[in-house]
Amino acid sequence: MNIEAFRAYFSDTAAQDADSVYYVQFSPLCRILQVTEDIKTELHLHDEQALPYGKLLGLMGQSDDPLMLQLYLTAAVLALLVAAAGVLMIASSLNSNIAQRTSFFGLLRCLGATRKQVIRFVRLEALNWCKTAVPLGLAAGTALVWALCALLVKLSPTYFAGMPSFGISGIGIACGVVIGLATVLLAAQAPARRASKVSPLCALSGNALPVQAVRRAANTRLYRVETALGFRHATAGKKGFFLMAGSFAFSIILFLAFTMAVDFMHHSLTPLRPYSPDLSIVSADRTCTIPSEWARQLAENPVVKRVYGRMFAYGVPAAIDGQAGTVDLISYEEHQFGWAAGSLLEGSVAEAMNGNGLLAVYDGGIAPHSGSTVSADFGTGTQTLPVVGVLSDCPFQSEPGVRIFICSEETFRALTGQNGYTILDLQLTSDAADADVQAIRNQAGSGVTFSDQRRGNREAIGAYVSFALFVYGFLAVIALISVFNIVNSISMSVSARLRQYGAMRAIGMSMRQFTRMVAAEAAAYAGAGILVGCAVGIPLNRFLYEHTVTANWGTPWYVPWASLVLIVLLVALSAALAVRGPSRRIRRLSIVETIHAE
Repeated sequence: MNIEAFRAYFSDTAAQDADSVYYVQFSPLCRILQVTEDIKTELHLHDEQALPYGKLLGLMGQSDDPLMLQLYLTAAVLALLVAAAGVLMIASSLNSNIAQRTSFFGLLRCLGATRKQVIRFVRLEALNWCKTAVPLGLAAGTALVWALCALLVKLSPTYFAGMPSFGISGIGIACGVVIGLATVLLAAQAPARRASKVSPLCALSGNALPVQAVRRAANTRLYRVETALGFRHATAGKKGFFLMAGSFAFSIILFLAFTMAVDFMHHSLTPLRPYSPDLSIVSADRTCTIPSEWARQLAENPVVKRVYGRMFAYGVPAAIDGQAGTVDLISYEEHQFGWAAGSLLEGSVAEAMNGNGLLAVYDGGIAPHSGSTVSADFGTGTQTLPVVGVLSDCPFQSEPGVRIFICSEETFRALTGQNGYTILDLQLTSDAADADVQAIRNQAGSGVTFSDQRRGNREAIGAYVSFALFVYGFLAVIALISVFNIVNSISMSVSARLRQYGAMRAIGMSMRQFTRMVAAEAAAYAGAGILVGCAVGIPLNRFLYEHTVTANWGTPWYVPWASLVLIVLLVALSAALAVRGPSRRIRRLSIVETIHAE
């Protein structure tokens, strides 16, 4: 709806019903926030009268919420990393391919090709790969999206029932084509320039590799000759070494960057938390009127696995470190304190469980810290209690500006004089039937609100599994790409030096020595890649974590040791695995065939 149409509609109906609520749907590609401001200005509306739907705007990429802007920044960084990794990996493969055909480009120069023509030849060759790679990539990506959409609909029909099973995005396909072509053209720049610098003498003399001046002999004091040669082969060409080590490093950087998504998933979608109830019995007037004896009676039911209750005191005026405010006080029992320990930011849960103070809940602002004090009259006179710990979150939400504090049941009863529960939560065994639930409902009676959350829990689990499938699936794809890239890079690097290896075998190098030499070359690439990857990946992981998880839930960043060890081991094992293929290939070739290999 445009502004003129909405203004006319608003003017005609506002006089009839001043309490009406109007919903506005904007046209595609519209700058919604700017148009909303124009509507408020022209119709003289206050901010409270024209409220955009924040979550929808966030999904559309048009939100100006600070937390959403941080998520947009994170997404942009991850997208740039994926593009840079693609450029480096393709450039590394092209560079090795160019080195393998040095004599061919020398012959082109002998036939009169200029450097610009050789550069154009390499670019067109790279684009020729796109004729096959881009359609295959689009077809595979589309098929994968279809499969994932079908899986989402099956796992969580409540959230994804309207998702089309076989939809095709024209914008997505166009962006895929553009990104693929741009990535290949960027990756071909350095290899094309390298091919254009090949001297015609290389082809005329039969020497496929240009001879480089040796200023320093290989270090044979610390290593064997073959090991020293392997290190020298790896580090002789600075650009080639940079591309190879860079592609290894980017595998680690990508993996560490996307590892943050696992923590984001656990914080944003957490249906599997141990405190999720199957049934809830809630006081009708939100007071402590549920008899405490019910908890003991329900716990004796064979289909009830666990019963845990809470008492609430809402909207109590209080002074937090001397500043006036409002608090909600909630009681926990043993099980809930045990679950809360996983969300502890600072302090001690045990102190609160023993009745020595309160736990504060982080709400995105300046939270009370351990050692703060809370003074309030909860019903038995004004008392002051210390804050003995801070939690990153809890299962409850309060009104804006109201702080949540948690205490033990004994502390709550002493502060309020109340003995009953506000909520009783029940977790059932796996063999609980609908008849058992109905019996519990009848036992609770009509004076309370009875809530059956089993279906919602199943749907939430489906949504969580769907998200986890995407996150862990993407990490698995990154790991597989890393393995294939490392194996392919080492194989092409060896293929580019087949003549040199043939000459070495002709003067007496054994296959065991050859394997050690290739292993040393692979170790040089992997070692440099691991060092650079860790040096860049860990700070990047911290940056992304703090802008997504810490900014939303207050959880401090930690070094992802498990992910770090996993990807480093994967890179090291891939480098070791990459040595086997070239060694077998050289073993099958005779010395003459190796020397004359192109």
